[in-house]
Amino acid sequence: MSKLTFRILQFAPLASVLFLTQPPVVGAAPLDDVLAATEEQSPVDIRPDNTYFGRLSPLQFSLSSNTALSVVNTGSPDHESAIKANILPRAGSVTVDGTTYDLAQFHFHTPSEHLENSKATPLELHMVFADATDNLLVVGRWINQGSFNSALDPIFSDLPLATETHQVSDFNLNLLLPDNLQSFRYSGSLTTPPFTEGVTWVNLAQPLEMAASQIQAYRDLFPEGNTRPVQPLGDQNILTDVPGFVINVPEPQTYAMLLAGLGLLGFMSRRSRQA
Repeated sequence: MSKLTFRILQFAPLASVLFLTQPPVVGAAPLDDVLAATEEQSPVDIRPDNTYFGRLSPLQFSLSSNTALSVVNTGSPDHESAIKANILPRAGSVTVDGTTYDLAQFHFHTPSEHLENSKATPLELHMVFADATDNLLVVGRWINQGSFNSALDPIFSDLPLATETHQVSDFNLNLLLPDNLQSFRYSGSLTTPPFTEGVTWVNLAQPLEMAASQIQAYRDLFPEGNTRPVQPLGDQNILTDVPGFVINVPEPQTYAMLLAGLGLLGFMSRRSRQA
């Protein structure tokens, strides 16, 4: 076994815990009972009438331009499975509001899980980050059909079949990000069991593009899609810094309260899980 493969395998257990995992069976309450008590589930439909505009805290990314990936097909073609790229430790991070989250993995859903103006895109990218105490932040990005994506070609030209793992030796994580980091943010949940809440979502407004052949290659592996249906928004507040998108523009003091509430909701959710 090569040193590179060994380092990836060392980190893989953490990545599997962070996303696309099954809930423990022993001693666990039925999932339906757990979901009945939830209030902040993901994904959601992001629309002008349910979103508030204002200044958001900057996103400070630090991503490797030359890292290895361990690309795995997590299993059967359903919404709980995906093509997932596990990342080497310390290959990427994002800092927001004074907290640094390390990148564990990224994966894809078809069609997109989050909607924009009630419309889905062919694919959606999710970059999964965790802080020092395993609180999660997921950066999502819609993917439209368009020009050929050479940055993602090392993955999409050789997509692993069910339960297979492929190695990519040299990948530039910076190419997953747009030039414009305007976004939509809210407090939600994982989109796979156990649908844990307290996840901070950052959906970047500027989409990626991929060629029709690249999108179809992914769809061929998940012909029924691997997307959780949109969930009721409930009391969640979606915040954005995208000019001209929203109907709701709160007063400055109201917006400050919304920002504080977003952080407080995540904190309270994490405290309840630790209790």
